[in-house]
Amino acid sequence: MTWNKRGIARMWKKAYRKLKFEYYKVLRMKGAPAFVARGFSLGIFIEFITLPTFGIAFLLLFPLCKLFRASIPAGLVAFVIGKLILPLFILFNYNIGYVLIGKPLQGHLNHHESGMPWLVWVKEKGLVYFTGSAIMGLIVAFASYFLVLTGLQLYRRKKLRRSLPEESPPP
Repeated sequence: MTWNKRGIARMWKKAYRKLKFEYYKVLRMKGAPAFVARGFSLGIFIEFITLPTFGIAFLLLFPLCKLFRASIPAGLVAFVIGKLILPLFILFNYNIGYVLIGKPLQGHLNHHESGMPWLVWVKEKGLVYFTGSAIMGLIVAFASYFLVLTGLQLYRRKKLRRSLPEESPPP
């Protein structure tokens, strides 16, 4: 399959429209800004650690949202947005983990299963990637909390100002 310029442009346009749609969903969510921002940051963090946990994110998202008293819909929206931005961080996550851990489990990899090369890769690189993903996920989640909190507060102030009638000067 060959990619032409129109196909790539269409793909980026779809991704942009999806991000914009998810952005508007977050802005219009009900609840206090801190409640929504907590849910969003939890969703981003869980998306960052999802790949090495092989898809148990939904099992983590709901109890963590309840534990931290966060918005579950905001967490789900962040989970979707995380799927769009995570490919930008994959190599960076691995490099962070490699700097912190190095080459783990080298002594335990004496046997190589011929039928499962992906299992050998997970044994060699999984802990390194998971560590880098968890650290980068914490950083991005922390930053997203304050971005969403500030954005929601500004949006709601602006919306409140538009909804209030303007005072006319006394005659």
